[in-house]
Amino acid sequence: TGPFAELLEAEAAEFAAAGCDIRFVPNPIYDKTNYIYSMYCARDLLQEGDFLMLHGDLVFDAAYAQAVIDAPLASLGSVNAALPLPEKDFKARIIEGEVREVSVKIFDGDCVAFQPFYKLSEAAMATWLAAVERFVEAGDVRVYAENAANTVFARMGVTAFSYEDHFVEEVDTPEDLARVSAAIRRFDFAEQPVFAVEGAWVSLADGAPVGKVRGAKTVADVLAAFGVHRPFIVTSSFFTKLGIAKVLEDAGIPCETFTDFAPNPRYEDVRAALEAFEASGCDGLMSVGGGSAIDIAKCVKQELAIASKTAGQELKTGLLPFAGTVHIAMPTTAGTGSESTHFAVCYVDGAKVSVANDCLVPDAVLLDASALAGLPVYQKKCTMLDALCQAIESHWSRRSCEESRRLSAAAIPAVMANAEAYLAGDAGAARTMLFAANRAGKAINLTTTTAPHALSYKLTSLYGLPHGHAVALSMAACWRVLLECSEGDLPARLTEIARLMCGRDDARPEDGLGAFEALFAGLDMPATVEAAPEDLDILVASVNLQRLSNFPVELTQIQIRAIYEGIVAC
Repeated sequence: TGPFAELLEAEAAEFAAAGCDIRFVPNPIYDKTNYIYSMYCARDLLQEGDFLMLHGDLVFDAAYAQAVIDAPLASLGSVNAALPLPEKDFKARIIEGEVREVSVKIFDGDCVAFQPFYKLSEAAMATWLAAVERFVEAGDVRVYAENAANTVFARMGVTAFSYEDHFVEEVDTPEDLARVSAAIRRFDFAEQPVFAVEGAWVSLADGAPVGKVRGAKTVADVLAAFGVHRPFIVTSSFFTKLGIAKVLEDAGIPCETFTDFAPNPRYEDVRAALEAFEASGCDGLMSVGGGSAIDIAKCVKQELAIASKTAGQELKTGLLPFAGTVHIAMPTTAGTGSESTHFAVCYVDGAKVSVANDCLVPDAVLLDASALAGLPVYQKKCTMLDALCQAIESHWSRRSCEESRRLSAAAIPAVMANAEAYLAGDAGAARTMLFAANRAGKAINLTTTTAPHALSYKLTSLYGLPHGHAVALSMAACWRVLLECSEGDLPARLTEIARLMCGRDDARPEDGLGAFEALFAGLDMPATVEAAPEDLDILVASVNLQRLSNFPVELTQIQIRAIYEGIVAC
């Protein structure tokens, strides 16, 4: 450590309390030396066993660290031949598959981009340390530790190990921090482990689990891998009728359930759940239900990390601390995708608050299609429409990106192709719909939703209209607005959505809207709601401006009113 040791020790305290053995080694002349001297100071702790050693300014995805650990190589260094050689950062010279030199100044044909993330055998570390000692004793303390390694790499056997398709970057400036933070979150989101559940058994369906969860074969294994031995389950009164209840009972896993919350969660519900959790002796959160149950669990997780609780006002600020309590989510509807998003909804003092924090993405997801079997058909229709609209909106959103479009492109045709069979009770279609909804959730996790969702919230709160139904009512009118716009890549984006909706390469932009309208008409759901004349003003004034900002076209107050006039019958 250098000048900020107390900050590092404070950050490490939580991990030390959890059983990690953490040692801090001060470098008393940090301002006069490079990190070769820090390595020299720590040499007594680097004598036994194998090591991961990395520079302290590196940010990397968890799956890469696991890949390094799992690699059947005694020693390795991290390279990426797919990247251009950096001008001012480390490059590595690779000879016969091994790192032979690391320097900022080399640009030859056998050099590749390099990051100082190493796995080192005890023998390799000893060889490097001996070279470090020679440099320090000779007074060379202002150079990189790699300068010493360059004299002995030929004897260390450090294999070049690629981090292509992973994320390993350094942070040197505030600009770096902003760029790296935006990029790494996509890896964190994508690596969330999603398990398909069949009875008590699980199989990895998506993501990249790390640590003990990699070997999980059962639901009990997943819980144990995250250190959850007594889950606090936010769920509905139907929990005892679900297969997961018997799975936990048969595995001898004690649990506490919390069911006393409204369909649109209020802060009072969150507070009641929080108090019940704190009194329960449980060691982790689990949500088994629709979006409301998952949202309650997310908000409880966030509240646990807030020292001073002021009746939910802290949730409004958006300045939320990291929350580390384990949360495992199991959706019982194929719709919200909340099991894979970093936001939740909570009503504070009657006003809808969107609680957003990257750490609120559940630690793992359990997808069990059997949980959908008892859903009423109308609820199936509503949640299916929510998933479809999420996928469509994510695809045309201003924040749309390659990864979000890949996810929505998987969700849209799956919903369209399986809608009829799913509503008829087909088990295979239910499984497909559940995974489609999850991918739609992952897509909006990257982009958030747009105008149809923004216009839906007051329809739900004012008329008690289920969320998916409310979104679907405004979808067609919003789509027509987009079809009238020819700016930028929007026509191409709408054409791609039409191809996904229709399953035809020759589909025109307007065909996507036609397919949606045909689907909705076939569901035999009300296309309008009864309203009082004064409701129009209330609806127009209620629109979520944040969600509207993601819509490719700026909607005017006149357009918003026209959309609502097509929905409400005054």
